[in-house]
Amino acid sequence: MHPTNNAAPAPAITDALHALLVKRADDLEGCTERSDEEREFAATTDAVEANEAVRWPTGKVNGGKGRSE
Repeated sequence: MHPTNNAAPAPAITDALHALLVKRADDLEGCTERSDEEREFAATTDAVEANEAVRWPTGKVNGGKGRSE
């Protein structure tokens, strides 16, 4: 599927995907070295970091906990 315009996906969708990726990374944490799970863990954490860089480019969440914005 390709969007028909340049609009970004709705935050609810991207937040849900982010939550799933973080959960999967948590489940895989501590896996055996050089295993399929370790490769999946690396790919999943790369995806989480890429998502966060796009979603929160300044590294901050407006109105998030611990923020004085």
